[in-house]
Amino acid sequence: MVSTNLLKKAFVSLSTVFMASLMGCGDTMTYSDYQEEEDEAIEKFISDRHISVVGGMPDSDGEWLNEEGKEIYYLYASGKAKGLYYHQVKKGEGDIIPQNDWTAYVRYVGYSMNGNMIYNCTSQYAPDPQCFKLSSGTSDATFGVGFQQAVRNLRIGGKCKVIIPFDLGNSDNVTIKGYTTSDVGEYRTMYYEIELVGLE
Repeated sequence: MVSTNLLKKAFVSLSTVFMASLMGCGDTMTYSDYQEEEDEAIEKFISDRHISVVGGMPDSDGEWLNEEGKEIYYLYASGKAKGLYYHQVKKGEGDIIPQNDWTAYVRYVGYSMNGNMIYNCTSQYAPDPQCFKLSSGTSDATFGVGFQQAVRNLRIGGKCKVIIPFDLGNSDNVTIKGYTTSDVGEYRTMYYEIELVGLE
């Protein structure tokens, strides 16, 4: 026969586990929570750097700067790249526009919004430059919609900076010592500095 004390102890243990599981459920973030967190992070990033955000792409081959010398970012308000913030540092040379199914050669460094470096293909960690095929789809196994749109805006030798929301980000990337990471799967907003080295 089981003693009353043992039953009480078992009941207390089960109650503790049940309450802990309920509390754990409350910590789960929804997609909306991640979007709200992302919006706040982008707003802080823009505010801290005194960035000007515009709804029309500036007509200049050089760097986009306002009268105070601060960076101007063009915000895509529609289309596949909706939500992408794009800053041109240098457009690049020539009139060759990157096209679907072309191979683009790029150098880039990618940071999370808190400044941690996530991707780097300008060092011993990855091929330099790295190549990928421009895709007409909405995503790519490695280079997502946001990254591809940024490259499409450049000409050879061009450079840009972009803020890429997680839903436009990379599905997976293996540029850091074989480590696979996903901006989409990990709800990670990214800031990139990209250079287009070549096309073929």
